[in-house]
Amino acid sequence: MNNSTSQQKIFELIKSYHALHGNIPSLGYIADHMGYKHKSNAQYHVAMLRESGMLDNLDAPRMVEIPLLGNISCGPALLAEENVQAYVPIEANSLKSRNTKDYFFLKAEGDSMNNAGIIEGDLVLIRKQSQAPWKSIVVVLIGDDATLKQLDKTKDGFPVLVPNSTNTIHKPRIMIEDFSILGIMERVIPSARRMNM
Repeated sequence: MNNSTSQQKIFELIKSYHALHGNIPSLGYIADHMGYKHKSNAQYHVAMLRESGMLDNLDAPRMVEIPLLGNISCGPALLAEENVQAYVPIEANSLKSRNTKDYFFLKAEGDSMNNAGIIEGDLVLIRKQSQAPWKSIVVVLIGDDATLKQLDKTKDGFPVLVPNSTNTIHKPRIMIEDFSILGIMERVIPSARRMNM
């Protein structure tokens, strides 16, 4: 197999791997798939592909757009309107799930989670799921109201929504009424205002 044929096959391998995983495979992975005994063979061909510019677009992380559905109360539970206000670009490989439909963003309101690093105006990335481990920060729907709190339980086993705030007005809420978990917080993107402080 000549160099240009090998490089074309490696390029196709890298391209399909990148489409699935959002990044470029390791030299070991390439060497294994090409039947090379040494990673240095793969390294040579990858270097040639880089030099030719064929990998330029693949080096940039693959971005996906996640919908921003509105505001979420980090204080008293407010109505969370589930309508797409905008789309937020995020690196695909930063998501725990490969299915982008599992995600949505909400904008934080209030100060009941400021000790957890969630400040008013921040974007909170939520992964949809109906159950969550104790101590997780979750979006909970109570009737028509939604809120973002830490999920915990009392000594008696009752679920409790716990604020994490410098503001002592916020108190834990023992959940005797019906509620449903809409999702679990995966990460916080600070507001532009916060980043400029």
